[in-house]
Amino acid sequence: MPKGLAQLGSWLYVRRARDQRLGPAPAGSADRGLLRSGFVPCLLTVLRLAAHQEADGGAGMGLAAALVRAGHLARAVELVRSGAGRSGREEDLVRLVRTAGEAGDLDGARALAESLTERPQHDRALVARIPAVARAGDHEGAAALVETVRYPHNRPQAWAALAKAVADGGDFPAALGYAARATERGGGADSGRVLLTAMEIAHAAGDHVLAGTFADRVEDLVRCEGSKGTGQRALLVALLAFEARNGDLDRLDAVLRSLVRAASAEAEPQETDVDSDADALYLTILARRRPCPPFDVRLVPELLEEVAETADREVALAVADRIEELLLHDAGFDLREAVTLLLARHGQAERAMALADRIVEPDLRAARKADALEALARSGETARAEALARALSDRWARSRVLMTVVGELARRGETARAEALVPAIPDRWGRGEALVDVVGALARQGEPERAEELAHTIVLGETRARALAALVEVSDPVRARRLAARAVFLGGWGTVLLDLEEIAPGGALAIAEEVMAWWEAHPPTTEEAQRRGRRGRGGRP
Repeated sequence: MPKGLAQLGSWLYVRRARDQRLGPAPAGSADRGLLRSGFVPCLLTVLRLAAHQEADGGAGMGLAAALVRAGHLARAVELVRSGAGRSGREEDLVRLVRTAGEAGDLDGARALAESLTERPQHDRALVARIPAVARAGDHEGAAALVETVRYPHNRPQAWAALAKAVADGGDFPAALGYAARATERGGGADSGRVLLTAMEIAHAAGDHVLAGTFADRVEDLVRCEGSKGTGQRALLVALLAFEARNGDLDRLDAVLRSLVRAASAEAEPQETDVDSDADALYLTILARRRPCPPFDVRLVPELLEEVAETADREVALAVADRIEELLLHDAGFDLREAVTLLLARHGQAERAMALADRIVEPDLRAARKADALEALARSGETARAEALARALSDRWARSRVLMTVVGELARRGETARAEALVPAIPDRWGRGEALVDVVGALARQGEPERAEELAHTIVLGETRARALAALVEVSDPVRARRLAARAVFLGGWGTVLLDLEEIAPGGALAIAEEVMAWWEAHPPTTEEAQRRGRRGRGGRP
């Protein structure tokens, strides 16, 4: 395993490696003379130049979605169909239908859906349109669209999407009626998700008996089809987490009792009546295969992660207490990490660190301690997290935790304390990455000049680009355009895409035109298109 990967985690490790590979910011990149006037045409020119330089990396759905939000649906469709995006063009077009509906362009979504001639693709696009029509208030029109869905296996999903959109609008009687339509037929790849949606709607409507009925059907489905697959396991995790968040732990207790019994049985020694000199074939025939438990034990760490993120303290600790018995058995999977995170997230740092101390391998032990202290910092106990982090002997783990503490302090507005803590981070890249949060917080507090000066102290170009992009979000239009030009110069157009149309109308269109022109002149081979599709990039290659 590469040095630092376990302690930093894969996401931070990859970002750090990329930033270091691209190197320091070029000399003169902090020159305030770049786009001093802040004119829109000047920024559009910078964007076009950057898009032309990066065009071989494609665009992906990020640029297409930005075009849709800016009112350029037709251009987004051209971008997807040109091959400059991913290789799965059919699915991307269906995504554009959904994005157009969410942006309020119902006519455009309808026209695009109707232009899709392949029947499966057209059906999926029709399902994607339905929630937007319902949110616009046309419930009857949305229901009529469901009736036109061609393939029976798509209809439950369509009714469920309609029910959820109507419930979000507060019309629970109508939503329950649509949920009933969605669940009246079993089967189908999405039947479990449909039942979960119906359960959530019934619970929100106050019909707990009906919600319990739907929950029982989800459990029955998982039992019948088995919980070994990722999809079925996710259904049960979602069900148990939903009930736990609402204070109902009965089903969770039953599942855990089943897993404990299976783990205990697995630990019991097996007896055989054969002589010690029996041959291997005879032993193989005689060996009794233990029955598989009705539920996959891998659901427990996933459940703990979900509960740690969404449940309140009382529920989370009650779940942790119930899991402890499984830790006494060798159940064939590692619960320790999930329990550690759950305990730390809800203020039980000492218990979490004690669990981490039982890990033999030093890098993994340091990584689990970093997980625990990160969770403690995010729970609001930044002072305790900082003190415990400073005591860590592993520099990678210490860097990661202190970066998290700086970020939490910045988000809470304690910018002076956050900035003062940055030099304590051992890793140089980590110090620059932590400053990104401080820069954004200073700008939100009304100190844009100080924030900009701090951003330009970051050594690595890609990291500095993210800091400047954070400033774009909270700056006045002229300053934002000037900062965006520097961010694009350092990190490519993808760094400012999210806020681009607010500060430079037509910016997404300018990028798309350059990317499409390049791809028209350099059409990809089949192999290249497949490789880009697997990467799914958007912005700088």
